[in-house]
Amino acid sequence: MVHSRLSRVQEKTARHRIAIGLIGSVTIVVLLAVFGLRLLIGFSVLVERIRGGSSPQPTPQASILLPPVLNALPEATNSATIVVSGTAQSKDEVILYLNNAEYKRMTVPDTGIFQFSDIPVDEGTITASAKLVDAKQNTSDASNIVTTVIDRTPPKLSVDAPTDGTTVNDGTHKVLVTGKTDQDMNLTISGRIVVLKPDGSFSYEMPLTDGGNKLDIVSTDAAGNSTTVERTVTYQP
Repeated sequence: MVHSRLSRVQEKTARHRIAIGLIGSVTIVVLLAVFGLRLLIGFSVLVERIRGGSSPQPTPQASILLPPVLNALPEATNSATIVVSGTAQSKDEVILYLNNAEYKRMTVPDTGIFQFSDIPVDEGTITASAKLVDAKQNTSDASNIVTTVIDRTPPKLSVDAPTDGTTVNDGTHKVLVTGKTDQDMNLTISGRIVVLKPDGSFSYEMPLTDGGNKLDIVSTDAAGNSTTVERTVTYQP
């Protein structure tokens, strides 16, 4: 009986020691995980100082120079000049390129909004882009590219019917207007929008009032150039 009781006490004591050992091991692992790296770094710095070296300094990061952002240009225009505007880092220098050739430079205002005005242009396609240069002469990547077409040629327009001075008395109060213009034009007859056929031809029944009627047939392109043909039609009830 005494021997059995002694065995139980010894077994309990052994389990207690094992538990304490496990807790101690876990505690040591946690402390190493939290403080081990710091201790290792501190030790390496101490060794470096003993050897006469200095603490390592972080490498300075080069500043990132963002490119300008240009505002969109009109799809087409018949103007003799254009305006190119955009946004960029203020107080840096912006360089404008037209058709890949440097055109002009300016300092970006404090607002961050810049504008190149009254740029003379010839007919044809114009592409514009820009770069930014800071005080240290670092140059950014190119901006977005914007494009416009300079077109000063008015569209062709022919009106087959009615002939000028036509008199209508058929009771319909309408006259059929037919003709042809360039493709993709905007056509109106006295302000009424007319849908063109794919080849640029058109046919439209125009309402008339009693007496004289003046018809203005106008073809306008995307650049704003237009051609007008006038017809006078008299309606007799």
